Amino acid sequence: MSLKIIMLCKTVRSVVLLFSGFFLTNATVAGVRLAQQPSLSPDGKTLLFVRGGDIWQVPTRGGQATRLTSDSARESQPIYSPRGKRIAFVSNRTGSDQVYVMPATGGKPKQLTFHSEGYSLQDWYPDGNSLLVLASRDHHWKSSSRFFRISSKKRSPEKLLFNGYGAEGKISPDGKKLLFVREGERWWRKGYVGARSAQIWTFGLQSGKFNKVVDTAAGDRSPIWNNDSDSFFYCSSHGARNGARNLWKCEVDTGKTSQVTDFNDDLVATPTISADGNSIVFSKLFDLYRWEPKGSGDAAKVNIQIKTSEERPDTYRRILTSASDAAFSDDGLEIAFISGGDLWVMETELKEPVRITKTAEFETDPVFIEKGNAILFVGWKGGQPDIWKVERKNPSVYWWQSEEFKLTQITDDAEKESDLHLSPNQQDLVYAHGRGDLRVLDLEKGKAETLVDSFTTPAFDLSPDGKWIVYSRTDDNFNSDIWIAPIDGDSEAINISRHPDDEYGPKWSPDGSKIAFYGRRSEDEIDIYYVYLTREDNDVDSRDRRLKKTLEALRKSRGKPTSSAKPEESGKKASESPAKDEKQDSKPVEKKEPKADETKNAKADEEKDAKTDGKKKADSAEDKKPDLPEVKIDFELIHRRLERLSNANSSERVLGWSPDGSKLIFTGKVKNDSGTWYVSFPDELTPKKITSSSGSIKGWLKSPDRMLWLANGVPAAQPLSGSGKSYSFSAYQEISRAERFRAGFDAAWMVMRDAWYDKNYGNHDWDVIREKYGDAAFRARDMSEFGRVVTLMLGELNGSHLGFYPSADLGARSSSSGQWTERTAHLGVRFDEKYKGPGLKVKDVIEGGPASDTGSLISVGEIILAIDGTNVKSGMDLTKVLNGRSSRDIELTVKSAGKKNSERKVLIRPTSYSRIRSLLYDKWQDDNREMVTQEDKKIGYLHIEGMNWSSFLEFERELFDVGYGKDGLIIDVRDNGGGSTTDHLLTALTQPEHAITVPRGGGRGYPQSRRVYATWSKPIVVLCNQNSYSNAEIFSHAIKNLGRGRLVGVPTAGGVISTGSASVMDVGRIRVPFRGWYVKSTGEDMELNGAIPNFVVWPKPAEIPNGKDRQLMKAVSVLQEDIAAWKKQEQPKLIKATER
Repeated sequence: MSLKIIMLCKTVRSVVLLFSGFFLTNATVAGVRLAQQPSLSPDGKTLLFVRGGDIWQVPTRGGQATRLTSDSARESQPIYSPRGKRIAFVSNRTGSDQVYVMPATGGKPKQLTFHSEGYSLQDWYPDGNSLLVLASRDHHWKSSSRFFRISSKKRSPEKLLFNGYGAEGKISPDGKKLLFVREGERWWRKGYVGARSAQIWTFGLQSGKFNKVVDTAAGDRSPIWNNDSDSFFYCSSHGARNGARNLWKCEVDTGKTSQVTDFNDDLVATPTISADGNSIVFSKLFDLYRWEPKGSGDAAKVNIQIKTSEERPDTYRRILTSASDAAFSDDGLEIAFISGGDLWVMETELKEPVRITKTAEFETDPVFIEKGNAILFVGWKGGQPDIWKVERKNPSVYWWQSEEFKLTQITDDAEKESDLHLSPNQQDLVYAHGRGDLRVLDLEKGKAETLVDSFTTPAFDLSPDGKWIVYSRTDDNFNSDIWIAPIDGDSEAINISRHPDDEYGPKWSPDGSKIAFYGRRSEDEIDIYYVYLTREDNDVDSRDRRLKKTLEALRKSRGKPTSSAKPEESGKKASESPAKDEKQDSKPVEKKEPKADETKNAKADEEKDAKTDGKKKADSAEDKKPDLPEVKIDFELIHRRLERLSNANSSERVLGWSPDGSKLIFTGKVKNDSGTWYVSFPDELTPKKITSSSGSIKGWLKSPDRMLWLANGVPAAQPLSGSGKSYSFSAYQEISRAERFRAGFDAAWMVMRDAWYDKNYGNHDWDVIREKYGDAAFRARDMSEFGRVVTLMLGELNGSHLGFYPSADLGARSSSSGQWTERTAHLGVRFDEKYKGPGLKVKDVIEGGPASDTGSLISVGEIILAIDGTNVKSGMDLTKVLNGRSSRDIELTVKSAGKKNSERKVLIRPTSYSRIRSLLYDKWQDDNREMVTQEDKKIGYLHIEGMNWSSFLEFERELFDVGYGKDGLIIDVRDNGGGSTTDHLLTALTQPEHAITVPRGGGRGYPQSRRVYATWSKPIVVLCNQNSYSNAEIFSHAIKNLGRGRLVGVPTAGGVISTGSASVMDVGRIRVPFRGWYVKSTGEDMELNGAIPNFVVWPKPAEIPNGKDRQLMKAVSVLQEDIAAWKKQEQPKLIKATER
């Protein structure tokens, strides 16, 4: 590949501003896209929306918008009052989401709510005196959100509508019914069909009755009442093409539905309707649309404009003090580093960074080459990452003195490049390419060849002679081993670790004799392993090394020992002594003068030799190659020569070696002391601490001896003992927010392109998807809008385990950081809402909460009369007495019900609502266990909270605890979000029974100590539901397909993909679903294919929180049948050897 000079660029010293047509400074107005959360005025003439964390107002038919709020906090969920005089909205001004009201024209808002757990605003009541809100409190451990009614005019207590979860609530215009949604996948997912699909219900505010009105497999959500209270509009993908979601209408009494819009792509969302029913506005993709139900036209886009003077500046500035990667020159005096996504250089005294690149994308992997005269790095151009080379335009000045640079593109393909390693021969570059292949590039010829094929990026290192590569590679069973392969490809790679557990991060010692890596071979402990590459080095023991060291010291001090032998032992006879010479004539030898022509010829030969020697010396200096050690490898049984550096209760990661290969540097925790450590080979293998910092080694200086590294984001020089020197810096960066968002979108898109488990991408052309969303990302004005674009892109995949989590806003307005915020305390008790006073009657005490402690014990039925001296009663807003610092004591005045003169003071240290919800999980389990016991004392019950190790250990314990003396066991994985422990659970539940043991005087059994885990071989029934997710679904599929038990409940979510996560520049983090799971018996993908129970039972709203669990009762009856069949199985008669 010929090298082509692409461009010249200047450093940050020459400020360049980027503009686009969308952000022209001479424009007076700008078009708006990505307006969110629309709300129509009652007359349908005005529209509220959210943009940039503020509330705006615009004519419904489009036009210039006016900002109504301008605060450093984020405002959201604006809704007009029924008469259009006020606006209610949510703001996080106090640190949590609270409800406010303000005049419809804007102005000072009034705070209505104060509970620190926050609120989501749902709707106004028709009389305008109350608001419907959604909030999470202490009603249940899971799905804890509840609907409440609060006053719209003053601070007031919350009034619970019903004890059941729901969302997207709307009050009918006649005030008699609540429309709400249960279940539902994330709104931006296109095409989901499954048990988690949203359902629309009504609740009679007077009758208290529930009615499911719309429930299609594709999901139905976002209901809004029509003005007649007899019908409503909603969004549904029912019967849609390409996963599109349209607007539908439903008649409440008959349940008749009809489709209103007919979009063939994308999602109609967040509809809002005017009070007269004449106008509906909804969002679709990036825009708002207006539709008139009583008209005949199609929906029309609402064109919104904003004065550019009211827009946030596109350019933002920041001071950078942390680097993500770095490279040092050989002398350690200049540093190339990545900060803020750009490539910078600086020297180590002034430490004044010079900006080489100024791009919206993120550069990575800087490497000095050509004796420090050039730098390779990975940069972006045209929406793709490639390897680039940068040189000083003026080579007579140092890097840090340069103002202009020459950039040359080295590679040019759509795949990503990363992890650049310059070979010791200075001619080859080894790097990762695409999903994980390793390539070697001849920098002179421009030719690249693939060394290793891999679907994941291996960690790798090069031998010091540049002829070998060592790398960790993951196989199809996701076991990672350490391999060695020749760079020239002349022979196959050799697995040098060969172990079923994972090994990573190999590092080759600079002397070529050893390789070290880290891995998990002993339970969960991660240790360092190393191997001598030759048998000779491996076989030398400690005494041999001490002997060699002693001999070297003696020879250095005294030289080689000499003999004191007698003359006859010297090798000469006595007659051969020099005495003979003494008898010879000592007359001087005559010196012959050379002839003239001989002298002339001699001089000519000397001059010729001098010229030849000079040329040879010059050629030698010019062609001199690095003095590289010879690497020898004995591959036979090399995996058996591995040695372990074991440090109890420690976990290590290999960083690298000292230049002579005698010291291995690693980072980790040794005896609970975190930091960076080293051991000395071959015999001083007890770790010695270098520093409490951690980082990555980038080079080494021999004089003085110190490693060059990037520690906690700062380049530094660190000796193995003593203090190091940090090269802290301040780099001044100016960036276009729009360009950064476009680059961030491309990076997120590329992560999915390379990692999404299904190359069909939801049956989309992924390049087309990039074009569809890229411009919208460019137009985003803050992280919220940018995150919306990325998640809409992810929704095209119709997949589980997807998500994007934006970073803090770029150039965000200052917040109230450093201030403490009030928290609403929980006393560990819940109150009887029917009790009218005086005081508050304790309905129950949460076990494990503050009121159950011996020193603060409160009993059920007791009355709390006062909190911190303030009298309390039913119907008051308790946040007035419970809000404050989270760590404080609260004094309660308590009396026993029906007893006179029983008042006492109780000092209590309250807890948080999240802690209470955690304790409610334990209560829920106990309640379920009690229900099962009441039905059948020979059946046990346990719930697996998550597919994680702590939950598995609890499961194993409960097999003996709740299973003791039982004939059957109900295993509940409802609301289990997944994890990775299915195979451990199956090991406990499907252990083969191959023998029976009987001790003298004892009964039939089997030694528990011989089993892998505690086991259960008796009948089981598994409970699952729509919220059984991921690994909990794998478990449910396995139980059913292996015939181990029957399933009861609701089909699982159909969301099974192994996932990880990845950083997306500095704009956020994205989940990376990379591995599909398929049912063994059918080959069917478990994604969008939930485990279907043998018995399907859907609970109704408010049943389970109020103690009625029909799924659990069905599981009992099914298990009773299985137990009866199990008991009928014949057991073999035991025959002793003496009885044959």
